[in-house]
Amino acid sequence: MLTLEASVRLARGTRLQYDAVRQRWVLLGPERMLVLDDMARLIVERSSEHPSIGTLCDALAAEFDAPLATIQADVLALFTCMTQRGFLHHA
Repeated sequence: MLTLEASVRLARGTRLQYDAVRQRWVLLGPERMLVLDDMARLIVERSSEHPSIGTLCDALAAEFDAPLATIQADVLALFTCMTQRGFLHHA
């Protein structure tokens, strides 16, 4: 189970890439693909800049002037889904 203290990284063989055909950002993994909206792409990109999910959430809440609890719930839900589908690993 993911917590705010955990850190995430792209799973082995997974990459963030712009798909010109779909004109969308996607996560590509071995034999799978996940189409990302703009906010999901931003969160995935920024995850590598922060030592934990909690610090990422703090930065996003400050940048977007949004309630921290809402950001935390949304980011944890996104990362949980991506982890379950094999696109992310957590530590």
